[in-house]
Amino acid sequence: MAEPEVYKFFSEYVYKHTGILYKEQDYYRLDARFNTLIKEFDLKDVSELYHLYIQKITPEMHTTLIDLCTNNETYFMRDLKPFKAFAKEGMSYLKEKFPNDLSYNFWSAACSTGQEPLSLLMALDSFGDNFNLDKVRLEASDISSEALKKAQSGVYTGLEVQRGLPANLLIKYFTQEEESWKIDPSLLKRISFKSLNLLTDNFPLTQYHIIFIRNVLIYQDMDNKRKILAKVCDALKPGGLMFMGAGESLIGVDIPMTQKELGKAFCYVKEG
Repeated sequence: MAEPEVYKFFSEYVYKHTGILYKEQDYYRLDARFNTLIKEFDLKDVSELYHLYIQKITPEMHTTLIDLCTNNETYFMRDLKPFKAFAKEGMSYLKEKFPNDLSYNFWSAACSTGQEPLSLLMALDSFGDNFNLDKVRLEASDISSEALKKAQSGVYTGLEVQRGLPANLLIKYFTQEEESWKIDPSLLKRISFKSLNLLTDNFPLTQYHIIFIRNVLIYQDMDNKRKILAKVCDALKPGGLMFMGAGESLIGVDIPMTQKELGKAFCYVKEG
């Protein structure tokens, strides 16, 4: 257990730079992060770690801390229903809503280690109606540099590919290399990865047909949730779709979006 001022300093720093909120009852979750930082910087204890950070935070110290405190828990086809709805009913909707668009812009706004954007492409290719992937421009972003590095490698452990990924898709899209599984390079190259802070960075305006921002806003307080969702709404084309996590909603958020049922899933459509 660290001293109260240590928890307060690190929790406030993480909140300021990411919007991720560690309440007092959640301080215990920082202990494992402290232990990793102590080993990373070859320190004796939490007290030495604290004094290192309050003196001067280098870019390396900042990046390491943010990477550790970002929740990168994810897996392939997380809750299969929205991915099937996206590939089937979602694409049918886009063809009707945007009949003159020759390509579609999609964004995985918190892609973590890459499972979500890869799942979107696999869903289009496997569940869609003979959809041509050449018509897709897929961007994927995350605040964690370590997560992005793994996402760009396209290499996953046996446990990671077993979580949520149907066996037929594993066989179709992955190649086993010793203890690891590597995604088909032709699929990976279709994704444009970039570093982005949802809270502080600017988003493109009216650019995307569909944005997936799932299971990330649950770590934000209401004020930051409103700020991020307002920017997400602005980034969507009028009539564009936003997919959130199953436990997330727009309750308490005033933006011009309405809930829409697609197949067996729900999403939100931007009015206009």
